[in-house]
Amino acid sequence: MNFRKYISIFLFLSATGLIMAATHPGLFLTPKGVKEIRSSLGKYPLFDQSYNELKKIADEALVAEIVVPQPKDGGGGYTHEKHKKNYYEMNAAGILFQITKDKRYALFVKDMLFAYAAIYPDLGLHPATKSATPGKIFWQALNEAVWLVHTSMAYDCVYDFISEKDRKYIEANLFYPMCEFISNGNPENYKVFNKMHNHGTWATAAVGMIGYVMGDKNLTDMALYGSGKDGKTGFIRQLDVLFSPDGYFTEGPYYQRYAIWPFMTFAQVVQHQQPELKIFEYRDGILLKAVDKLLQSSYKGEIFYLNDALRKTFKTQEIVYAVNIAYKNNPKNKSLFDIVGQQGDFIVSDAGITTAKAFYREKNKPYYTYKSLFMRDGQNGTEGGIAIVRNSNTPDATCLTYKATSHGLSHGHYDKLSITLHDNGNAVLTDYGAVRFLNIEPKYGGHYTKENYSWGMQTIAHNTVTINETSHFEAKIDVSSEFHPEILYHDFSNKEVQLISALEKNAYPGTEMQRTTAMLNHAAFEFPVVVDIFRVKSPQVNRTVDLPFYYQGHMVSADFNYQKNTVELKPLGDKNGYQHLWLEANGKTDKPQACFTWVKGDRFYSITTLTDASSELMMTRTGAGDPNFNLRQDPAFMIRRHNTANHTFVSIVEPHGLYDISKEVTVGYRSNIVSLKLLADNEMISVVEIVTADNKTLLFAVNNQTGKSENKFDYRGEQYVFTGNYLLKLITNK
Repeated sequence: MNFRKYISIFLFLSATGLIMAATHPGLFLTPKGVKEIRSSLGKYPLFDQSYNELKKIADEALVAEIVVPQPKDGGGGYTHEKHKKNYYEMNAAGILFQITKDKRYALFVKDMLFAYAAIYPDLGLHPATKSATPGKIFWQALNEAVWLVHTSMAYDCVYDFISEKDRKYIEANLFYPMCEFISNGNPENYKVFNKMHNHGTWATAAVGMIGYVMGDKNLTDMALYGSGKDGKTGFIRQLDVLFSPDGYFTEGPYYQRYAIWPFMTFAQVVQHQQPELKIFEYRDGILLKAVDKLLQSSYKGEIFYLNDALRKTFKTQEIVYAVNIAYKNNPKNKSLFDIVGQQGDFIVSDAGITTAKAFYREKNKPYYTYKSLFMRDGQNGTEGGIAIVRNSNTPDATCLTYKATSHGLSHGHYDKLSITLHDNGNAVLTDYGAVRFLNIEPKYGGHYTKENYSWGMQTIAHNTVTINETSHFEAKIDVSSEFHPEILYHDFSNKEVQLISALEKNAYPGTEMQRTTAMLNHAAFEFPVVVDIFRVKSPQVNRTVDLPFYYQGHMVSADFNYQKNTVELKPLGDKNGYQHLWLEANGKTDKPQACFTWVKGDRFYSITTLTDASSELMMTRTGAGDPNFNLRQDPAFMIRRHNTANHTFVSIVEPHGLYDISKEVTVGYRSNIVSLKLLADNEMISVVEIVTADNKTLLFAVNNQTGKSENKFDYRGEQYVFTGNYLLKLITNK
């Protein structure tokens, strides 16, 4: 659309009374907030620090030349980073204008907007071709929406400074064309705007926020209720669909971290502009639940690597935004102060100053409580879920994750019933996450590399079972998206035994996989251990059934004979992720169990697993089939079963000992487990016997069904009966 057409639309909306009266600033920053910030400067050191950092950005922008380059580069390239820097500078300058009333900041924003308005109408699609939904300024339309979210806040701050004539020019040549492009620029953009996906959230937030600034009810209604304004799509519908009733985001914790930014930011804008919608009360406070569940989905402040994920911590700006806004809208939740203290940062806004004042006012700041929990997946909470099992509420406690969720939209991976483990402040058993070098332009333009699809998403890249070297659902997203595991039970009521069991029936045709994983905090062990029972029931004999454990650290020992390939390495397979695994060593054992030990930090870890003549024990490492060095070189200990139909893997992951290199002290480097047996395994129960080096015997029995039916088994001439999910019994050896 051209300038005249936009002016006509603007005049029509004015004439029909669709323009909403607005007070500026009224988007994210309000006159009340501005007044509080001014009167508070110098009183709250961390807030002052955040303010001064923002002021530095704005002040440096004032003395630099305004440059709005023709779009050229993908993520991480010069033009991408320059346009990104421009919106940060505009946002900072807008806020500084409101607080200081220094007109130089407002002039900077105005001049920058004029520069963009001069080029935007004539821009075609971005020349980079790595996205199905390219933007104009950026290589993907997503970044265009992020630009508009930030710029709308800047425009709101300088709105009254800019003359009506100049506002009309900026809006007609920049903001209205951009809204049209984001929401309806082509069929793909229309789909994204109305999609249940984090890209859709950014798009609706962007259009809605600039709509509020310009007083355009048409745009705000589109943002809230979708292009059809019927509530079938749009921001409100996203709140219904993308979060489970527990606050879990269907794309996983990493993208919950990313999506929480537009969700909370736009919600705060809606709360300021349309408080009657009570957005933070919507769906039983779903957004406040989402912030809490995001914080729970972390270890020592680092978000879990599940599905597509990179290293992100509590200190990222999106989580700072989320925590400040969450506290402002639920000031009873003082446990957030613990997170605020770790972040050491505030947003310079109403929410930020409210949180800062309360943070410094509170003398006895409560700790944020990390806990064992199960989060349902799916909008109705009926599509599986994820368990987080902790042995205590300290940040560096032993922490197990168990993923039995739905696929997770386009960022999901093909790994049903996978686990990870953190302990003693470290990642111990890991999920690879995403193969991506964010905004490093030489690495595929900062986008997901091809290895993300050939490795990161494939089942063998995760700590779960792969059959016949084929990923779950044959790595077909349309198939995987139709199914989810069945959660049989989860029980965290007893700190001595916390466990979860789930059943997956659709990953392989006719095959059932059931995984029951428990954290045992028992005096027989120095630290909590993980007992993992993975049952595979297949209608045919399978060539291979693999269960890998990807670990961080350095191998120490193995109690079985193995042959290491010291001259030539070969890939383990040729597809489905196996082409990216070097087979470094393999072996067998004639003993009924095998033990593999490594060291990480100042602690040793052992995996003791059941074996027999059909078991092959392999040591692998990522990096094969990777000519561009895109993959980390992560090691794994893998148990392979040959020519197997039904099989139950039983493994124990055991932390033990101490390795203090500074004091040159090494103790307890051997596993405490000397015997592991599977005494019973059927449709009703599985019973495991564990014997320790100090001659303690533990019986651990688990229910393989739902419900709390009575189960029985015999051991050494005695009958044991339990009703419920498990039985843990210390046997006195005579």
